[in-house]
Amino acid sequence: MSAALETKGSPGDGVLVSGALESVDLPDVFQVDVAASARDALGLLGATRRLHGVEVALELPEDPVMARVSRRRLEQVFLLLIAHAADTATPEASTVRVVVDPPDDFGDVGPRFQVVMPGVALSEREVRSVVLSPLRVGTTHRRLARARELVDAMGGELSVERLETGTGVSIQLPAPGLASF
Repeated sequence: MSAALETKGSPGDGVLVSGALESVDLPDVFQVDVAASARDALGLLGATRRLHGVEVALELPEDPVMARVSRRRLEQVFLLLIAHAADTATPEASTVRVVVDPPDDFGDVGPRFQVVMPGVALSEREVRSVVLSPLRVGTTHRRLARARELVDAMGGELSVERLETGTGVSIQLPAPGLASF
C-alpha cells in the first residue's frame, strides 16, 4: 500500500512536511527568536546522537531574543557550530557553552551569540582560512567556514576568538533598527 503525497510547487523543489511536500521557495520566517533556535538545534543534535557524549550548556536570557534573519539559515548556523564544537571537543574539556545575548535597547547593536569550545586551539592560519578563504579550509573546520558563509548571507558577522580556555566563535546578527519607535 502506498501513500500519495500532496506536492506544492514543481517536482523536486520541495521538502517533506507532515506528509506533504512544501516548496522551499516560500517566504522564510524573518522574525526569529534566537534562543529558541539554539534550543531547537541542540534538541535535533541530541536526538540524532550527533553530540558524541559532549555536554552543551545553553546560557539564554529569560526574554525572547528577536532577530530579523532567516530562521532556516540561523538554525543551520547553530547546527554547524555546535556539531563542529562536539567534533573538536577534547575529553578533558567536553562542555561546550552556547551564550545568547539580546540586542541593545536602541536597536544599534543586534543580537549576538557565542559558541565556546574549551580546549580547542586554532592556529592563525586556520582562523584566516575560516574567515577569509573557505576553499582552503581542511575537513576539520569546514563547518566553521560554511557557518561563516551563512552568517554573511544573513548580513551578520562571524569572528573567531582565542580565549584562555579555548576558542570562541562569535556571531553578531544585524541590528534590528529602531522598530519600537
